Amino acid sequence: MRERYVWDPKLKELVWVRPRRADALHFIQPDLPGYTSPITGKWIEGRRARRDDLRRHGCRPYEGREQEEKVAARARAENERKLDQLAEKIAHRGWAEAPERVRRVFRNR
Repeated sequence: MRERYVWDPKLKELVWVRPRRADALHFIQPDLPGYTSPITGKWIEGRRARRDDLRRHGCRPYEGREQEEKVAARARAENERKLDQLAEKIAHRGWAEAPERVRRVFRNR
């Protein structure tokens, strides 16, 4: 850390100033540069507009190939689970709507 000195008019000399605590300092993060949205072709300016554009179109920021593969695997597993639930629901409905003579045939197997 740099040494910091301030002129003291009473002493008429430079006086060493204690460094500020790091957590007391402000951090200002610059805004993102504008870009054209690959989804809509509209101009996106700033972080808020980027978040809004991503949310509105069901997207998320790119986090690298490894993370993208994990997210894709989770999405595939979720889609499979939903498909299994739908198949089971259709099977139960089909069984409930089947005539008794058809149910008897399947029970005796």
